[in-house]
Amino acid sequence: MIKKLVFLVVLLVVICIGAVVAAFFAIDSIAKRGIESGGTYAFGVPTTLDSASVGILGGTFSMSGLKVANPPGYGSSPFMSLGSGGVAVTLASLREPVVRLPRLSLDDLNVSLEKKGGTANYSVILGNLKKLSSGGSPKQSGGGEKKFVIRELSLKNIKIAVDLLGAPGAVGNLAKVTIPIDEIRLENVGQTGTGVAGTGVTMEQLSSIIVQAVLKAAAEQGGGILPAEILGELQGGLANLGNLDQLGMKVLADPKMLEKIGAGNATGAIEQGKKAVDDAAKKVTDLIPGLKPKEKK
Repeated sequence: MIKKLVFLVVLLVVICIGAVVAAFFAIDSIAKRGIESGGTYAFGVPTTLDSASVGILGGTFSMSGLKVANPPGYGSSPFMSLGSGGVAVTLASLREPVVRLPRLSLDDLNVSLEKKGGTANYSVILGNLKKLSSGGSPKQSGGGEKKFVIRELSLKNIKIAVDLLGAPGAVGNLAKVTIPIDEIRLENVGQTGTGVAGTGVTMEQLSSIIVQAVLKAAAEQGGGILPAEILGELQGGLANLGNLDQLGMKVLADPKMLEKIGAGNATGAIEQGKKAVDDAAKKVTDLIPGLKPKEKK
């Protein structure tokens, strides 16, 4: 009888150790799936992550290779990509329903804005984010998901590429500009803000806040670079999603670099692109018999 009890105790210990080991190795994939599903739901487009690493013993988290796909009908490059991100957090906090982070840093963000057929990819993304603007997270998880309060959210080394014309090849290159932003800082994310009141934000809401911050920075810093039409669309779409000013948003950018870009005159670049298209069309017309206009005598 004693041998049987000892055997059962040993078996239970082995099972518990096995479960802990399995959870230890599975937690990275669980975190990866959570970020991917949260981004896909928030943006309405496929969101993928190359890797996620949760340091259970050290209370750390890092990720790399996040990609948010463009909506259907736009370019093959991602709407947004992230180089890397990381945070240090206490192990005790990871066990709580609301995880409190002193700082979350996301580095090397690239965002691609483009218009095609009279509509813009950023308008589609902002439209998809509307479902989160009420402060709730109607994801089909049934609740119980982790929420986050972040004392300082830092987005660094941001490049916002804007395709002003949507034309292919050399013609399209004439009307492409890149707006560089050194850093965007947000404070007390999940502690303050519309519909939050200290309860934390879900992964979907955090994804939405990050994209809103980048697009708002593009509108603010691109005032002398982007056409009024694009600025109006960005500002109008953001106005329907909440007020990031409650999060103490600060944008750090090199004014000399922005002035240099603005000196290129984006509106003029569009006109150059359109002229190049017209010139190319005229050359084609001249080569086709019957389409060339008759010369006046």
